[in-house]
Amino acid sequence: MSSSDQESTPGVDVDPRQRPVIESVIEIFTSQFGSEWANDDEANLRFSVEVEQVLRGIDGAHLIGEPQVADGAITLNMWVDDPIEDLMDADQLAYDIFGRISEEIFYAERQFDTKSIRYPFITGSSRHGHTGSLILAGPHAADFADRHQLRATGGVRFQA
Repeated sequence: MSSSDQESTPGVDVDPRQRPVIESVIEIFTSQFGSEWANDDEANLRFSVEVEQVLRGIDGAHLIGEPQVADGAITLNMWVDDPIEDLMDADQLAYDIFGRISEEIFYAERQFDTKSIRYPFITGSSRHGHTGSLILAGPHAADFADRHQLRATGGVRFQA
């Protein structure tokens, strides 16, 4: 059971060491700036429109559709145009994107999904904030995520 499954299950205590750090970071900012800090729908809409414009000029990836906003979180699905050889390539692409969209405050972490690389993030200022995920997707991202999972778990590829 993942930590997010445990958190949504009533009566199940979650070891704080198993929670993604970003959840603690969000709690710190909302306690510092108020519970509405990252839940301003108008600010999230403005941010999403700006992000869509800014990401049109990124090399190596392009936005799939429009930024999605649900429950106060913004999801940016990015199609990766070129093969990802290592973590440096993946992080470089993600931080090229973050360098264009982040504000005064910024934090992100890397998570591997089955067929993508997810970077949950938080950005903003003392007036407003934005939380969400940048998702590197497409066959190049899926291939790298698969290779990374195999390396991390010690698995071997099936050879016919």
